[in-house]
Amino acid sequence: MQNYHGTCCITGMQIPKLLIASHIKPWKASTPNEKTAASNGLLLNAFHDRAFDQGLISIDDDYRIMVNHDKVRHSDINDRWLYDFDGHEISLPAISQPSHEFIEYHHKHIFLANAA
Repeated sequence: MQNYHGTCCITGMQIPKLLIASHIKPWKASTPNEKTAASNGLLLNAFHDRAFDQGLISIDDDYRIMVNHDKVRHSDINDRWLYDFDGHEISLPAISQPSHEFIEYHHKHIFLANAA
């Protein structure tokens, strides 16, 4: 929470009860050191945390949001909550930017896995 100044890195939301310290490389796939690494974390609101965990969104090596076009169809609501962020850079933390190694893992094993 402190590393991201209590702010969702996608939306800028600052409601602590709706923010989740999310793992880029999932907890169950991480080593003990990776589980606690600040570089394996994003601060997300609950909605975008779930979308990230389900591979509906990811981030690229330039820290820009990517929407999984194979898993998310366009609609007014999906466009507002997901596609409107497509290509936008996340807000980066004070220290320990997200690791490209963890981003690559998420992209390969979560975002691109089991396309619809």
